[in-house]
Amino acid sequence: MDAVSLIRAGQETDTPWRFRLDELGWRDMVAALEKDTLPFVGLWCDGTDVHALFMLSPTQPLAATLALEDGRYPALSPVRPVSSLYERRAYDLYGAEGMWAVDVRPLVDHDVWSATAPLAATPGPAGGHKGQISFQPSDALLAAGGVNAGAGPATGGMETPLHVAMAVAGETITQAETVSGYAHRGLATRWRNSRLEDACRLSGRVAAGCSVAHQAAFCQAVEAACGSAVGPETSLIRVVLLELERILLHLHTLAGLARGAGALVVASRCAWFREQLLAESAPVIGSRLLMDHCVPGGTSLREATGLGDLCISLAKLGEEIYPGLATLWRTYPALSVRLSGVGKVDATLLDRVGLDGPVARASGKDCDGRRTQRVYQTLWRLTAGRHGGTAEDRALVLLDEIGESLRMLGEAGPRLGLTAGGRVDLTLEDGEGLGMTEGPWGNVLYWVRLHAGRVAQVFVHDPAPAALMVFEETLAGQDVADLALVRQSLGVNAAALDG
Repeated sequence: MDAVSLIRAGQETDTPWRFRLDELGWRDMVAALEKDTLPFVGLWCDGTDVHALFMLSPTQPLAATLALEDGRYPALSPVRPVSSLYERRAYDLYGAEGMWAVDVRPLVDHDVWSATAPLAATPGPAGGHKGQISFQPSDALLAAGGVNAGAGPATGGMETPLHVAMAVAGETITQAETVSGYAHRGLATRWRNSRLEDACRLSGRVAAGCSVAHQAAFCQAVEAACGSAVGPETSLIRVVLLELERILLHLHTLAGLARGAGALVVASRCAWFREQLLAESAPVIGSRLLMDHCVPGGTSLREATGLGDLCISLAKLGEEIYPGLATLWRTYPALSVRLSGVGKVDATLLDRVGLDGPVARASGKDCDGRRTQRVYQTLWRLTAGRHGGTAEDRALVLLDEIGESLRMLGEAGPRLGLTAGGRVDLTLEDGEGLGMTEGPWGNVLYWVRLHAGRVAQVFVHDPAPAALMVFEETLAGQDVADLALVRQSLGVNAAALDG
């Protein structure tokens, strides 16, 4: 039997796409996944059960649930490598042990917390290292010569909160791996039994620059759990917010890449264009950070009836500025040369870890979650034309997507402003729901369980775990000086990873 049949042979639950397996059924599923191409989304624990989520199609989920036995379960990481990061998190938070896991090192708990397995029914004793993180190099890193270089929070710079431990030969990285956990904020704890408003607000703080993507997916999940759906204009307002967020984050990323490549004029132009868009949009939307404008059942804008005019205005601003910026990027001396040999990613690696979004599109993968969403059907038409998989290709994909998003805003503008979207009253009955959006760096998915009028638990799929694995594997053979360029071009987000 294939993995799908094995999962569906399990016991049905109140959620039509989630099935409960016994241990033998789970082991059979893991064995089938070794040859099955069923896309893996994520794995999480709730203290009693462990859950694995897959996608039969871009819009059809399938989940398997297994009761923990003595706090243990058969791991998925031998057949789905990215599951390793989810398994390590489940152990750190709940003490749930993945048997035969490929990596059992801590992910976010580095022996400095006040209790081990803090979300378990009986938390363990406090860690023994107070003041300095305990790091365990992998066997592969030790075989490459051990750690003799590093970059991250402990080095005193302004790097992202992710330490990169490296083995280097001269100025070339031979092996690298990351130490995360610096940005851990206890999101799983804070979501448990939270009020709906608080949970939605928290989802907007998972990943900086991706607040709309996370809150829109969270709201969709809640609405699905309640058996409700927002109207077409509300959906279109969310699309406008998503596309504006994409433009703003892509410009921020391009500015960072140009600055790192020594093209300060290009970086300045990207930042200036971003400021022009923010100055135009903030008075209508209500904030510069785009947080808390997607709410369960609707949207919340300062001047919702002016959003249509804003879209038209932003599109016109794009017509004035974007072509010159695109030309400047493509013709600026040495910018292409500096990025063209940096961080080449092979499509087979992307398949192995399940990374989508602009990183995958720049390696020739035809993947974009927007094509499967009905509200995008008359708007979306972009197909990435880059296939080289380098930092240059990724930058040019981001540049192209900015132009496409500006076009979509212009087309959406005339359809908005009649009813300001409206709001759907939600009845918070017990249930589970799934929501998904295409964020700036790829698919963002939320699973939400409601119970007794509150949010009982939340699972988040963000591109961050897969991007981290691609980042680690891509660093081998790169110059140490290129580390920041590789990280930025892959969209590695430590906060979204740490949770």
